[in-house]
Amino acid sequence: MQKTKYLVIGGDMRNFYLAELLKKEYHRVEIYGFDKKDIKNKNSSLAQMINDCDVIICGIPLVSPDGYVNMPFSTETLPLETLIEMIPEGTVFIAGKIEKDVRNTLENRGVNYIDLLDREDMAVLNAIPAAEGAVELIMRSTPRTIHNSRILILGYGRIGKVLARILTGFGAEVWVAARTYSDLSWIEAFGYKPVHLDDLERYITDMNVIVNTIPYQYLTADVLNKVRPDCYLIDLASQPGGIDFKHAEKLGLKTDWALSLPGKVAPLTAAEIIKKTVENVLTEGGRKK
Repeated sequence: MQKTKYLVIGGDMRNFYLAELLKKEYHRVEIYGFDKKDIKNKNSSLAQMINDCDVIICGIPLVSPDGYVNMPFSTETLPLETLIEMIPEGTVFIAGKIEKDVRNTLENRGVNYIDLLDREDMAVLNAIPAAEGAVELIMRSTPRTIHNSRILILGYGRIGKVLARILTGFGAEVWVAARTYSDLSWIEAFGYKPVHLDDLERYITDMNVIVNTIPYQYLTADVLNKVRPDCYLIDLASQPGGIDFKHAEKLGLKTDWALSLPGKVAPLTAAEIIKKTVENVLTEGGRKK
């Protein structure tokens, strides 16, 4: 059976490790956009590499803040439009956070694209390094042990579930805030202390650490006014986040908006998760499900 031919274009250390993992399984892997890591391309032409591959894998996110293809380990800049124009019809294109207009362009060109952030299989496994990264931040940023700390988690989604279990193992008193009564029942069933999100102000005063996982601002100025001065707040949610950071700064609260933790704290594990997800995508035929 012929091995899949991959082209990894840019991305952070997750994609660097991903390329190495694929090579270990004897796939043919070309890598582009890592010249700062002293990796030279076998082929000088990106267009030639694209035409000679089955699957293109870009970074998470696909585009950097300056609007180019995300290639933090390269001195080059690659406009996204230039890249898309080179991709042949039928190629499988995989990346993270592909914006709607880019999706439309890829569809019009007949490119089979997959956004990794839409994949539940990846999101579930990614919750583990994200939760462990949050624990690392708590240990590094508070003057007390997690053991016997009173910690409130906002949201009982994938990260909230994993984080609550880990913190309980450390001996923390774990409180979890959610909106639905079914979630609150599960929170209570697993031995955590349930809080309805509408009742935050009643419970927030006594917390040593607050971890937000909801991309909606529940930690408003009014709520933050009731937080104890030595409380540490972490936001794990994507834009727009869940903390009024300006007001938190005015109050002198210690905060962190910890985005993309898997790639920062455990890039090799994150690469293994991406690899497993890519394999699942190809097993499904390389198309959106």
